[in-house]
Amino acid sequence: MRVSLEWLSDYINLEVDVDELAELLTDSGTEVEGIERMGLNSEGLSVGWVAKVRPHPNADRLSLCEVDVGGSLFEVVCGAPNLEAGIAAPFAPPGSFLPDGTHIKEVDIRGVTSQGMLLSGIELGITGDTEGLLLLDLPERENADLEEALGLPDTVLVLEITPNRPDCLSVIGMAREIAALTGCELRMPPVELRESREDASGVVEIEIWDTDLCSRYTARIIDALEIKGSPWWIRRRLQACGVRPISNVVDITNYVMLELGQPLHAFDYDMVSDHHIIVRRADEGDTLTTLDGVKRDLGPENLLICDTSGPIALAGVMGGERTEVGDGTRKVLLESAHFDAANIMRTSRSHELSSEASYRFERGVDPNGCVYAADRASFLIQKLAAGKVLGRAMDVVGRAVEPVALEFRVHRAGRLIGVALDSGKAGDLLGSIQLDVQGVREEKAEEILNVRVPTFRPDLEREIDLVEEIARLYGYRNIPPTLPKTSHNMGGLTREQSIRRSIKRVMNGLGLYEAVTYSFISPRWLDVLDPDGEVFPRDIYKLRNPISEEMSAMRLTLLPGLLEVLRFNLNRRNLDVFVFEMGRVFEPLRDDKLPHESISLAAAMMGLWSPKQWSEESEKVDFFTMKGVLEGLFSSLHASEFSLSRERFPFLHPAWSCRLEAGGEDCGYLGLIHPRVAEAVELPPETALMEIGLESLLNAAPELLAYEEIPRFPAAVMDIAVVVREEVDEGEVLCLIKDAGGDLLREARLFDLYRGEQVGEGEKSLAYSLTFYALDRTLKDEEAKASYDNIVEKLSGTLGARIRS
Repeated sequence: MRVSLEWLSDYINLEVDVDELAELLTDSGTEVEGIERMGLNSEGLSVGWVAKVRPHPNADRLSLCEVDVGGSLFEVVCGAPNLEAGIAAPFAPPGSFLPDGTHIKEVDIRGVTSQGMLLSGIELGITGDTEGLLLLDLPERENADLEEALGLPDTVLVLEITPNRPDCLSVIGMAREIAALTGCELRMPPVELRESREDASGVVEIEIWDTDLCSRYTARIIDALEIKGSPWWIRRRLQACGVRPISNVVDITNYVMLELGQPLHAFDYDMVSDHHIIVRRADEGDTLTTLDGVKRDLGPENLLICDTSGPIALAGVMGGERTEVGDGTRKVLLESAHFDAANIMRTSRSHELSSEASYRFERGVDPNGCVYAADRASFLIQKLAAGKVLGRAMDVVGRAVEPVALEFRVHRAGRLIGVALDSGKAGDLLGSIQLDVQGVREEKAEEILNVRVPTFRPDLEREIDLVEEIARLYGYRNIPPTLPKTSHNMGGLTREQSIRRSIKRVMNGLGLYEAVTYSFISPRWLDVLDPDGEVFPRDIYKLRNPISEEMSAMRLTLLPGLLEVLRFNLNRRNLDVFVFEMGRVFEPLRDDKLPHESISLAAAMMGLWSPKQWSEESEKVDFFTMKGVLEGLFSSLHASEFSLSRERFPFLHPAWSCRLEAGGEDCGYLGLIHPRVAEAVELPPETALMEIGLESLLNAAPELLAYEEIPRFPAAVMDIAVVVREEVDEGEVLCLIKDAGGDLLREARLFDLYRGEQVGEGEKSLAYSLTFYALDRTLKDEEAKASYDNIVEKLSGTLGARIRS
């Protein structure tokens, strides 16, 4: 949100500089993202009063005028359509410079010397309006400073308003905050209506059919309008806040919305059928062409403003073309209403249509501010558009919303905050933000304030909310730092937290970077990874109000996010990427409304694992690179040994796809990306993937580490070469060796794989180094030989293996 300090000065007297103000606001919870200073950046410009106007002798569309600048007269040729005697406008005399650097000189125009130039807003570089001169609203002819006349220089605060503070989405809301923080007095915008004798109740009828979605609807009827451009001060303030000026009536509705936080809408009264307003849900088949020119199909979830012939506005979001205020409008129906926040949000999202009005309604608008906002806008329309305001606002209350009554325990609040509080100090702080402190009573030696929370603060629902208000108004920096009073029990990490931290350190140490991706994915990912639904079910959890279709479902796996990370880097010529993520996945449960949340660890790698060096060749990422990462992880966690068994996964390459087992249970998968998936997501075919359930890692890792003494006795090392069928997995061979070797076999390590003529077709030779030793004695050759023979017998009997000599 953008707030002009010049506009704020209408309601408070700022006695602090802008940098100090920004610091105060940020410390109180309203972050100031930026400070923008607005000025002319010009030289020699001034205010010119047009004293006389006469036709140009040699041009039909040009005029000659005398411009008075502090008593000095300049003869100027001008063709602006709004030129007339008595107006004040920016003037560039000879020798001055425009903001774009143009040097103004005396020039001959159709035989007449023009001594300078009257300026439009576009020539000053402050508006895009090309309809004529920028007229200045000055009370009397004087040698006024142009920047002061334009309300410049001005400073704009760019604020980040949190969703729970809709009261701050207005100039008055920010003025209230600043007044509370600085001790300034808050002045509310004036409303001095002169109502006509004609009563509005006789010219309009209002019905609310759905009081759950519209609690209040206020309307004012304003007649005899003169639609034209707004005065400069309104246009300038709108532009400072990022809103484009349109016409006086429309600009005033936007101005009051920014000023008070209450969205308004003006309907062309003569275009409202039977002058009858109906607030209802959309019927099947209802359509509406909104002000942006788009015809929209409506459904029962949409709240509409209708007349007797059909919809005329999408409630709280945007008006319709049929009743738009235009140059020919002479009478308007001014709407000021309160709509349900959740419904407006759903409507805005479903139609992909966001507006300044919907932005405020989504966060909550004061239901009891409708009348004041309508009266304020009517007062300005009466003043600036010559409008005649009919008597009595039409105010229909479908559902009354009353202020919340809370009890505030003063001393308890002081203990929670860490400062000494009394009822007077607490009452003053709460009263500074216009909370109604109705009295104090004492109960069991505790002072209790009775506080009524106005409806413009919907975020204050409980006593603890008031405690937070006291803390931020008191000033967090003014609260002395103290150690909390606790028991002597020391805090610490749970086993799961400790292992999760260890996993991150290990993965970083192995050369992988941590990624954090969204928990939401596109359902299309399931069709890419698992087109037949073999692994991932299709009854996934979908969001009711997704940010976009690409983030509309809860993820079942971490792979989509990591593949997106790889693709993002690849598109930016970062070809060597090694990432991992540890995060929640959401598995659907048929007998429960909520998903089962579990934590997974996933990794994805592509490119060169080891770049080319002067002494060795480069090494590309492959299956064994990811397997090495897995081995390093299990080793660092001192986890029980894992095994890999060949198994097909639809998103992994058929020849490089395996299931991971540890501690006797399935815990994940590892392999290279399937060519089909690689093509779909535009990644290299050598991309390696892995995913493991964290619970399985927890089960595999020991709770306490058991250390063994370093062996003092020599070991016996023997080699064995085993010939097995090609389809036999090496992991299966290794498991049999370790099982048959018994307690004396301390290590079995594969050091060679051979395929060729010496072993025959369809077979392979696996060579292992076997290490035998005992902790309490020197091992005899006979003992090592017995273990070795047992291994040979087990391999031959189980796998039909033969020993290669």
